[in-house]
Amino acid sequence: MTEKTIPVESSARHVHLTQQAVEKLFGPGAALTKKRALSQPGEFLSEQRVKLVTTAGEIGGVAVLGPPRRAVQVEISTTDACALGMSAPIRLSGNLSGAADVVLIGPAGAFEAPGSAIVAQAHVHMTPADARRLGVSDGQSLRARIGSVRAVTFENVIARVSETFALAMHIDFDEANACGLAPGDAGELMQNAECGMQKCPVDEKLITEEKAKSLVSQGKLVLRRGTIITPAARDVFTQAKTEIELI
Repeated sequence: MTEKTIPVESSARHVHLTQQAVEKLFGPGAALTKKRALSQPGEFLSEQRVKLVTTAGEIGGVAVLGPPRRAVQVEISTTDACALGMSAPIRLSGNLSGAADVVLIGPAGAFEAPGSAIVAQAHVHMTPADARRLGVSDGQSLRARIGSVRAVTFENVIARVSETFALAMHIDFDEANACGLAPGDAGELMQNAECGMQKCPVDEKLITEEKAKSLVSQGKLVLRRGTIITPAARDVFTQAKTEIELI
């Protein structure tokens, strides 16, 4: 794939809440109040803020994003994790496997959120049309070069494809500071050198037939132990003679 230009956004520490958590933190019947829309359709920054607390530290004024979700998710940087004295794993949004524990504090009370804190893995949101234009598939591992004076090439940037997305690469503040990201900066997207006929890491809990079809061209796949591969997906891998390594 030839290098492509994509918009890049840095994500500050933030939390996603369930409606139950919203009411526990901000009072019975409370609802998130929209402050401004975010780049991803339907998502917004709310007026509400919370404090993150552990036995080792705390961070106040943390943004709450809406609308409410089915699970509480706390997204922080590695620097934040150090300040809180925790070891938060790098995960894609929605994957809370091994996530760290934290307590959220709001004006109306506290909410314990075990297994909720992660460091978000760098990723690129895109529509199916964007994916076709860029020549990538959902879940594919990519490389992206960002910056000029302090340019950094990010490895294992995951493509996330959906009709509900808008094209944007998301990195956290640690990553943004490393490459000197400025408002309006763009990145150059390219296939991950680890893919092709070499190893391609796949961070998925479930591999379906459709997902398998999108992965067979990536070479040897590296999956986490415990990843569920449906029978139909196994047939796809068998027919394509795809090598799979478990870590």
